[in-house]
Amino acid sequence: MKNLPRILQYIWMIIGVVCIFEAYASFTSGNTDKTSGYLFVGVGLFAFVRYLMLRRRTFLDKKKRGDFD
Repeated sequence: MKNLPRILQYIWMIIGVVCIFEAYASFTSGNTDKTSGYLFVGVGLFAFVRYLMLRRRTFLDKKKRGDFD
């Protein structure tokens, strides 16, 4: 349970990276419908924001405990 926040950070980072690659593949393909590409970009950005929020929470928790002495 202690490593759960770290695992969630990695999961959100992996989701973000995969979504950005899929968006790139969708935009560079010959398909004229780019809706799926925009959805992948949106989900990718959301995943990166969630990753950053979890990192900040971990940092603030460590700071509150005094682990940076």
